[in-house]
Amino acid sequence: MKYHVSRSKLALICMVIGELLLVILGCAPKVQVVPPPQPMDGPTIRLGIVQNTDKISFSCPGGFKVVDDSSKIIFSSGSGGFDWKVRVKFGQPSTEVYRIVLYEEKEMTRAMQREDDLRNSGFQPKILEVGRELWLGTRLINDNRKYWVAVGPYATEEEAYSKREKMTSGTIRLVIPEILSPPLGVLDLVSPFGRVVLSSGEPFSLVPADHREGQFTFYGVPVGQGFSWARQEDRSYRGKIEFRIGKDANILAINEIGLENYLKGVLPSEMSPGFPMQALRAQAITARSHAIAKLGFKHRLDPFDLCAGVHCQAYGGTGKEHPTTSQAVDETRGQVLLYGGEICDAVYSAICGGHTESSSNVWSGPPVAYLTGIPDASSEEATGLPVSLESEEEVRAWVLDEPPVFCNHLCEDASVSVLYAQKYFRWDVKYSGKELEKIVAQKTGQQIGNLLDIIALRRGRSGRLMQIRIDGDAGETTVQGELKIRRALSPNHLPSACFVVDKEIGSDGLPDSFIFHGAGWGHGVGMCQVGAAGMALEGFDHREILLHYYQGAEVIQIYEAFF
Repeated sequence: MKYHVSRSKLALICMVIGELLLVILGCAPKVQVVPPPQPMDGPTIRLGIVQNTDKISFSCPGGFKVVDDSSKIIFSSGSGGFDWKVRVKFGQPSTEVYRIVLYEEKEMTRAMQREDDLRNSGFQPKILEVGRELWLGTRLINDNRKYWVAVGPYATEEEAYSKREKMTSGTIRLVIPEILSPPLGVLDLVSPFGRVVLSSGEPFSLVPADHREGQFTFYGVPVGQGFSWARQEDRSYRGKIEFRIGKDANILAINEIGLENYLKGVLPSEMSPGFPMQALRAQAITARSHAIAKLGFKHRLDPFDLCAGVHCQAYGGTGKEHPTTSQAVDETRGQVLLYGGEICDAVYSAICGGHTESSSNVWSGPPVAYLTGIPDASSEEATGLPVSLESEEEVRAWVLDEPPVFCNHLCEDASVSVLYAQKYFRWDVKYSGKELEKIVAQKTGQQIGNLLDIIALRRGRSGRLMQIRIDGDAGETTVQGELKIRRALSPNHLPSACFVVDKEIGSDGLPDSFIFHGAGWGHGVGMCQVGAAGMALEGFDHREILLHYYQGAEVIQIYEAFF
């Protein structure tokens, strides 16, 4: 039997045979591999959006589906439903002990050496892996994993802090919790008609029926807890929402969201959308860097990466998004700050008051080179400003002055977007002696009698107080830590810890009132947000702004700007 082969088929056979010969001979042409498309909203993170509540009311007008850990649909709501609820049916909190982290190492072998040394010194050490890998699609874009060497355990946080004060070992000396037993409980999903449609002791997730348009709106979300601006707001979230029992036996709601979309809800919550675009771009890069650097550290024991409060970065949901801040996120997509091969923990504060603070003075840990306190001024202006403000005379002169720094907008022709900052650049607070005595007793738990004086014991580079002694005629108490000092001397907290105190003496010879003269708003570490606006108004671009506040760092692209 004869077979007829057409010319086209013969050509195809010859081509295949030719390519096989090229492969065998090692001469095959290189094939360009096209990487798979990456998610437009960046790598996925888990965001703790609601905590510490036993009931959440929400709606999803387009309807939603309830899925389990394997994405199996276990309930569908239908469309048009409002006022759904998730509530705690039963809850049991986790139990915790505490450890003191003494060392942080990049290599396990070095951590094991530390562990052996501590064991030989009579401690019970433990190595903890912290940090996490961050993936974008199939590509690893950051790995910040490290090893903490800790000692303990201690039954209470107070015991751990007491032990820490007596230790001479370690470069970190950070007190952390460790979970002994996880929380237990059951959550009910309740329909708008009051019917329990699901009761589960396991986490469950809600996804919009329409993934493109569907959003969840949560009603009465607690915002700013522990601060003067504490309130409740209705907030909207896109994407997947997970519900589970939190460590306190209340509801924990987690939003799975792309990093870029997360930043679009962070920027307008952290910086005014009316700020100059160069300042907003700088803010986008710092917020992205800070978020990535803290993954696996800030909420090490939680089933989420970051919280939605100021503890991590304030995230206001989709309802807070603004065109100008979203533009700043899009225009800097994938850009971060890098120092020494690692993404910077690019912290920032509202108004430094003219001089930023060193991170090691505010938080536990060794000094960080790119977070060293500097004058908030151009190189020309900085030559006439103090490099460090640690003496009482220097600080007093500083807070009573109006130095020519980037965050000083006291002039009459200041930009409208930064006018609110004028009352925080330099500020005064006055309390009567009796009023302050009550505040100190409430905040410190110490009864010191009639308040006599507030003594500065240690200051940081920016003049911020790190340790004070409060004297009374029946005793004294010491307060250590920038934020603890601000809270101990105010019903909420003072704007900053950079202040001096004047006393007005009454007819009985006791202080009748205390007047605080201060500078700045916030801890002062890293970028000064109002200072960044000042730099932008003077013509500096976002890279120049960032390299001023994070000296020695560089701006790099870790994933694609466009597709």
